[in-house]
Amino acid sequence: MTIYDIAEKANVSASTISRVINNKPGVSEKKRREIQKLLDELHYEPDENAQNLVKQKSNMIGILTDDLNSRHQNMGTARIQNAILSSGFNCFIKYIGREDDAVRNSIIDMARKRVEGVLVLGVSFHDHRPLKKAISRYLPDTPIVLVHQVKTIDLPNVYAVGADEKKGIQNCVEKLLEKNRKNLLLMVDENRTSEEEIKESFKQAVKRTQGINYKIRTGVKATREGGETALKELYKEYPDMDGLLCVNDSIAIGAMYALQDLGKRIPEDVSIIGEDNSESCDACRPKLTSMDPMLAVDTVMSANILVDVLSGVSRNRSVVLEMEIVERETL
Repeated sequence: MTIYDIAEKANVSASTISRVINNKPGVSEKKRREIQKLLDELHYEPDENAQNLVKQKSNMIGILTDDLNSRHQNMGTARIQNAILSSGFNCFIKYIGREDDAVRNSIIDMARKRVEGVLVLGVSFHDHRPLKKAISRYLPDTPIVLVHQVKTIDLPNVYAVGADEKKGIQNCVEKLLEKNRKNLLLMVDENRTSEEEIKESFKQAVKRTQGINYKIRTGVKATREGGETALKELYKEYPDMDGLLCVNDSIAIGAMYALQDLGKRIPEDVSIIGEDNSESCDACRPKLTSMDPMLAVDTVMSANILVDVLSGVSRNRSVVLEMEIVERETL
C-alpha cells in the first residue's frame, strides 16, 4: 500500500501523509493522531529506499496534454519541451484521455514520477473543479502552470499564462467598424470550447455602435471547405454582409474564396479577419488579416515562469497577454 492509497482513506493529500511519516511540521496534532492511528491499523512500514529517493530532486518537469491531433497543442508542447531542456531540466510528457477520472489520474501520475513542476495544456484542464481537487490532494506543494489560460486556480502553487481572446474579439469588431462596415458576420468553428465567450464578446462590441447589423454562425467545420460551404449558405439569407470575422484562418480563407466566386471584391466589398495568424495567411490571395492568439509566446513564457519559480524567483500567478491583429490585405 502506498501513501497515495492511505491519503485516499484519510481524505488528505499524499504530502500530508508524508509529513506525518517523516515527523515534519504543517499538520495539526489532531489530524496527525488520526493519520498515525490509520497507519498503525494498516501496519504501514515506510520503505527506507523510497524515503531516500523522495529527498532527492528528480530534475523532471511534467507536461500534460489532451489532444494528439491538435496542431496547436503539438507545437506548444514542442516549444515548452525545448525551453525546459534548455534550462537544464528533463521532461516527462503524458497524453491524457477523455475518461471521467483522466485529470485526477494524470496528476497522480505526476506525483508518482516525483516531478518538480507541471505544465498543463488542453481543454480537459479548463474545468478547474476536478483539477483543483487533484492538485490539492496529490501535488499541493508542486508548482503548476496552466498554459493558454487567463484564469488561475485559487491555490498558492498554481500559475496561469494566456491571451485575452474576449478583448481580441472586441478589437477585431472595432477594426471592421473603422472600415465603415455595417453588416457583420461571425463564424465560429465546431466544438470551440470558448464559443459562448466569443459570441458574447462579439455581441457586446457590435452593440456599442448604433445601426450595426450582425449574424452569428457556429458549428462551422474548421477547414477551407467548411468555410466555403457555410458562407455560401449564409449569403443567401444575408447578401448585404460586408464585414466577416472568422475565429479560424482556414474557415476565413474558404469564406473569402466563396465570396470571390460570388463576385465580391476583397476588401473593397467585404473586409475579412481570421484568427490564428497561421502560415496560410501569407499564402492566400489577397493575404489574410488575422488575429494572433500569442500561442508561441505564452507557451515559452509558461515554461520560463515554471523554471523561475523552481529557482526561487517570485512570479505573478496570472499573466494575461493581448492578442495582436496582424493586418495584411483583407481589411
